[in-house]
Amino acid sequence: MRRKELARILALSAVATVLLSGCSAWRGMVNYMRSDSQSVCPDVAILANTAVIPVFDPAKGADPANIVYTVELKGLASRCDYNKRESTADVNMRIKYTATRPPGGEEAHYRLPYFLAVTLDGKIIDKTNKWLEFDFPRGAANYSGEELMDSYVVNVDPKKRSFEYHVLTGFQLTQTQIDYNKKMGQYLP
Repeated sequence: MRRKELARILALSAVATVLLSGCSAWRGMVNYMRSDSQSVCPDVAILANTAVIPVFDPAKGADPANIVYTVELKGLASRCDYNKRESTADVNMRIKYTATRPPGGEEAHYRLPYFLAVTLDGKIIDKTNKWLEFDFPRGAANYSGEELMDSYVVNVDPKKRSFEYHVLTGFQLTQTQIDYNKKMGQYLP
């Protein structure tokens, strides 16, 4: 009987070893898949000196009294899917913004240019222009919203790491708007 019990114990030990090694292989696969996650993706940020856009009445010029409305990028959330085989990072972003204008205005639709730029080693390697569109309700002085940006693919050089890339966003400003922001101290810290 002891031999049968010993054989049974050895057989169970062998099965347990195979199963545990399978778990180890599975765990290795799970860890590989987890490496295709946020920790290896490009970081995203709002470029501070392009976070505020003052929109002037075009007939009156760049004076604070002639601002029709102002929009400020307030926050950014992102998600990324990194694909090792294709060396790509698919970035999805949610940009929060707040628009302000004098109270009592009519309902209005506005469209503003913004950009997404990919940088590597301090150089812009890709840039895309987009449009932020929103509606001010009648009489409203403030409006808050979110711009969803799905699937911005960053192609990663095989000699680089994906987290060395940066995705920046901000408003596409005119020189007049840049000068006004500098004068009024609109840059975020």
